[in-house]
Amino acid sequence: MVSTSKCEYCGATLKSSDRSCPQCGAPNPNYVPDSERQIFLPKTIEELQEYCAERGMPLLRMRFFIGEDFKEPKAFGIYQDGEDFVVYKNKANGERSIRYRGPDEEYAVSELFAKLLEECHNRGIYPDGKPAEAPDRNAAKAANRKTLKLFFAVLFLIGITGTGFRMMAHRKDGYYVINPGDVYYHYGNDWYTVYEDEWHEVAEFPYEVFDDYYAGDDYNSDWGVSDFRQSEAWEKIEEQHSSGSSDYDDWDSGDTDWDSDW
Repeated sequence: MVSTSKCEYCGATLKSSDRSCPQCGAPNPNYVPDSERQIFLPKTIEELQEYCAERGMPLLRMRFFIGEDFKEPKAFGIYQDGEDFVVYKNKANGERSIRYRGPDEEYAVSELFAKLLEECHNRGIYPDGKPAEAPDRNAAKAANRKTLKLFFAVLFLIGITGTGFRMMAHRKDGYYVINPGDVYYHYGNDWYTVYEDEWHEVAEFPYEVFDDYYAGDDYNSDWGVSDFRQSEAWEKIEEQHSSGSSDYDDWDSGDTDWDSDW
């Protein structure tokens, strides 16, 4: 997952995917190669949301609804219902098939994540890294051993550095309320707030400790601001999801088998 830090030379914001500072060109000591980011496995709904946002996945067009109990036909999704996490598929006829319902969020996320990758791979898209062409069995085994070694090396590095690459530090999407009228919305890697009666993207949340201000993803008019999901900023996000990145331009949800249970 992509994390951010400050350049020690000019103070610009660096992403862990940046080899060097985009402002002054200084090397980024927190740079993480693509191969290490790609092996990251989301374990929570929030982590899965960020995984998809970082890769520019047009989830609306892909028909994946993460953190939402979507009711219409032709949809895969995951959401939390009380203490349970629900993974579902809505078939073409509107019938719902429950893949999992239970308290294990990591397992629930892994089920939907595996389906998401399967749908991508079926279309020749590899957000988790493209496999080598026509590998033999021994080469495949060697590659798997190498990937596992790399995976555990990353986990070890995270453990011994405390913060590591901050791969496990994920902000929840939704509203953050400091005071009535002083409200922020977090989506993916971005923050938004209201000024001049409109929602605008801002650089960061004003406080380092943000979890104390989390109010959930449901809008409340008592906050004294407009609903973020009815704003122009949200419309731009949906437009980006609809257009997607070049890898997803030709995505057709009609290629999915919507009549099967899963």
